[in-house]
Amino acid sequence: MSAPSVKVEIGLDLGDNAPAAFRLDDATKGILDNTSFTLGGELFYDVSNRLSDVSIKRGKNEALDRIDAGFTTINLNNNDRLFDPLYEASIYFGVLVPRKQIRISANDKFVFFGFIEDLDLNYLPENRSIVTISVSDALSVLANSALDVYDPITQLSGARVNAVLDLPEVSWDQSNRDIDAGNSVLLDTTVTEGTGVLDYLKLVADSEQGNLFIGKDGKIIFQERNAPQNAVDLIFTDDLSPSASTKIPFVQVNNVYGSENLYNRITVSNADLVPEEVFVEDEESVGAYGARSYSVSGILIEDPDELTDLANRLLFTYKDPLYRFQSVEVSLDRLDLAQQNAVLDLEIGDIVQVEFTPNGIPPAISLPCRIIGVSHEWRSDRKQIFFSLETLNFGVFVLDSALFGQLDNDRLGY
Repeated sequence: MSAPSVKVEIGLDLGDNAPAAFRLDDATKGILDNTSFTLGGELFYDVSNRLSDVSIKRGKNEALDRIDAGFTTINLNNNDRLFDPLYEASIYFGVLVPRKQIRISANDKFVFFGFIEDLDLNYLPENRSIVTISVSDALSVLANSALDVYDPITQLSGARVNAVLDLPEVSWDQSNRDIDAGNSVLLDTTVTEGTGVLDYLKLVADSEQGNLFIGKDGKIIFQERNAPQNAVDLIFTDDLSPSASTKIPFVQVNNVYGSENLYNRITVSNADLVPEEVFVEDEESVGAYGARSYSVSGILIEDPDELTDLANRLLFTYKDPLYRFQSVEVSLDRLDLAQQNAVLDLEIGDIVQVEFTPNGIPPAISLPCRIIGVSHEWRSDRKQIFFSLETLNFGVFVLDSALFGQLDNDRLGY
C-alpha cells in the first residue's frame, strides 16, 4: 500500500517569468512556431512540493439539505515568501490574487476545481511561514450574481437551467456544463430583478427533486430525479472476503436510527399566481410516531398532478424512521492503487453499497446508499475521504450488475 499521488495546481499567467515563456533571440525559447515556449497565457503551476495539508468539502450532509458552494483550504510552506503578495522577488508577485483558478487531483484524477477567495499569511517562530489559501467552487460565482427581470417560457427543468446559464448576466460557458433534460415541466412565472442566480437554480432543482452542483472537474452539473442510476459495483465494508464487486474497507461508518428525517405530513405548493397546494399524510405513521410536518412552497411545477406525485414521493421516503448509514470514512493510504482509483472516481449522485457487521456479530447490515457529499482531509501522514450518504429505502436495479442486478428488488421513480 502507498499514499496516492497528490497534486495542487494554481492557474497563473506569469508572462516573461513563465518557465515556458517565448523569448526573442533565445536559441531554445525563441524559435518561431514552436509549441513548447509560448507567448504567455494562463497555465497551471504545480505547488504540491509546498503542501502542508488540504481539506475539501463538496455536496451536503443530509438528503433534504440544498447543495451550497464547495470549498477547500490549502496550507503551503511559505518560508521563502514565494506566496507573499508584497514580495517583489517572487515570480508570483502581482499575479497571485483572488479569483485565480485552483485544481486539485489525486492519482491524476480531479477531486476539486475552484477559485481563490483569500490568501492569509501566518508567520511562525524561527522564520517559518504558512500561507492559507481559501478556495470555493463556481457555485460561489452564481451565489454572488443576480438576475435581471426574466420571463421564462414553460419548459422542462433542464431547459430552464440552460436558459438561465445562457442569460447575458450569467453567460456560463456551454462547454462547462453537464445538464440533464429534466422530468418536470416548469411554470413561466416571472422572475423579479435582483433574484440571486444560485437561489433560482436551486429552486429549479427543488422543483425537479434533482441535484445541482459543481463537479470535480469544475463543470456545473444538473441531475434529473429519474436519471439512469449510476450504481457502482463497489461496497464499503468490514468484510474483505473475495467478491465480484470492488470491496473498500472503511475506517469508520456512522449509522443512525431515529426521527431526524421523519415526516408523515407533507404539504407542497407551487409558485403560480393562484398557487396549487397538495397535502398528504400517513395516518399509521402519525399514530405511531406523532405528527411531523414538512412543507415545500413556491416551487415551479406546472402540473397539479405532479405536485401530488412529489408530495407522495416525499411521504414514501420519510414517513418511517429509517436505519441508515449517514457517512463512511476511508483511508486512501490503506488501499491499493486500484481501490484508490475506484474511490476517487466516485461522484455526488453515485449509488454504492454499505455493509457492516456490528461488533463482528452476523448477520451483516447491507444497504444501498446514494453519495450526497464528499470531503477530503489530506496531511503528510494520512489521506482520508469522507462520504456523506443518503440511505435508500428501496432496492436499486442495474442490468448486468453483480451488485445491483438482482431481479424483483427494484423501484421505478415518478
